[in-house]
Amino acid sequence: MSKNLNLIIIVIMTLVFIFVPIIMKKVVWKKLLSQLDNEQYDEFYKTLDSNACKFSYQAFNREYMRLSGYLAQRNDAKIEEQFDLLKNMRISNKQKASVASRGFYYYLEKGKIKKAEGMLSYGKSYIDEKSFKNMQIQFSILMKKEAKYIKDCKDILNGMWDGKSELDNNKKFPVGTIQYLIGLQYSYLKDVDHMMEYFTPALENLAGTPYEEDIRRIMNNLHVS
Repeated sequence: MSKNLNLIIIVIMTLVFIFVPIIMKKVVWKKLLSQLDNEQYDEFYKTLDSNACKFSYQAFNREYMRLSGYLAQRNDAKIEEQFDLLKNMRISNKQKASVASRGFYYYLEKGKIKKAEGMLSYGKSYIDEKSFKNMQIQFSILMKKEAKYIKDCKDILNGMWDGKSELDNNKKFPVGTIQYLIGLQYSYLKDVDHMMEYFTPALENLAGTPYEEDIRRIMNNLHVS
């Protein structure tokens, strides 16, 4: 009887050790998502610093989520500090790739060329080859205003779409973005005919986005109607 009781206790304790952390992790995650969605930032940061969160998530995951909060608040000073903190943590190569990608696109949006270039350099050894090449292309076109990736972008476009079939709504934005990048490079070369060859369909595929506004601005500057 005593042996059976001990066995039951061991089984119960094992189940507790297995399932309690899983349940707690889910509860904390839902709480964090809810607070972030509802812009309850003070509560969000308190939850991140709580014992329950520290028990459920490793330091990198907590600090990466904290970065999400700062990004949502558009707190540039805190974002800068958080990227520095994350880069100086002892983390896996996969986590380094994640930090580099997120930092690169943040600085790309901000137009901070040196910072974006720094994130490219930091992530070079960790980001997969295809993603890194795409980041290099965007950096060259959008930040350095170079026109050396026209062929690469055309190859990407041809791999996405045959140029004839009707585009589904979910394909219009990615196709339009590549068309925009090709047209943008031709605009640097002042090659208006080729620019409009790609800007014209891009205007339709990117209607209502910031890209549409930028295309029209470029056309206006080049006196193209």
